[in-house]
Amino acid sequence: MSDENALVRSEAPSADQALVAPEDAAAFQARFLRLLERHTAIYTMGDSTSVPAHVAVDILHSVAFVLGIDLEHPDIPERLLNVDLEDEFRRRLADLERKVEVSGELWREAVATMPPIPSIALHDTIAAIGDFPRAYDVRSMAHEIPIMFDYPLCHPVPDTLLGVDYINEYLNRLLVEADFLRRFRVDACVRVLECSSPDFVDLPVNLYEPIATNAIGRALIGEDPAPAGISAEERSRIALRLGRLPGAERERALLGAASAVCDSLDIHDSGGVEYLRALVPELLPRIDVTLAHGDIRGVFVG
Repeated sequence: MSDENALVRSEAPSADQALVAPEDAAAFQARFLRLLERHTAIYTMGDSTSVPAHVAVDILHSVAFVLGIDLEHPDIPERLLNVDLEDEFRRRLADLERKVEVSGELWREAVATMPPIPSIALHDTIAAIGDFPRAYDVRSMAHEIPIMFDYPLCHPVPDTLLGVDYINEYLNRLLVEADFLRRFRVDACVRVLECSSPDFVDLPVNLYEPIATNAIGRALIGEDPAPAGISAEERSRIALRLGRLPGAERERALLGAASAVCDSLDIHDSGGVEYLRALVPELLPRIDVTLAHGDIRGVFVG
């Protein structure tokens, strides 16, 4: 277990960390090593505390994840200095097990509420996540995501999240996207997606982004976002409106349009509103490029 020595480094502490006296660091190191040995023995069903190096690393990462230790910045969290690590591990493991139950609830909600827009990647991903509670080894490999899925979110989950935390955040974001898409007619969404990516059914293409982009564009010129599509005449009006604005004002106008979309579609949940508004900074560079070429069809599609 060569990586465990990284847990005692004397760098500037974060808000959850303190400068640790050498004797306290040594005591924590000993307790942490005993915990690792115990969970290695559990992993091998009591046969041994010796495992291949890659398994030892995985067990280290799993135990650290359960305890809330960031191995990328592995100073000792102050909250762990004077606790029984076994008790703390069991307590936090129970929290993770409850999160796995939440995963199942979120997955069932996603299955029940996903709009019937065809997408092989979305269908396969939802099916794969349904296997997560069964496949997830919360006791020995809690940091891992033991399933493969392909559907990209409009705003990806940070790769700093691991295990069940990643899955639950993915499902929460997917539900935000589903809630938005359900407010549009399926045939209107399909027409926009066909214009944006003709092979959207077969390719891992996010369904939310083209619909949300068009909705913002329509609101920008005072149109109802619900029809989803944008005509050539409406696109010209959007280009004219945006072309007259300097950068900072352009961003403010688009953020205002995003808020107007939420008002029009009766989206008042702060998560849904901020998710849509977070699209604006991603649109700005694309808008700048297309305006420079005199054609914004690459952003707002028909």
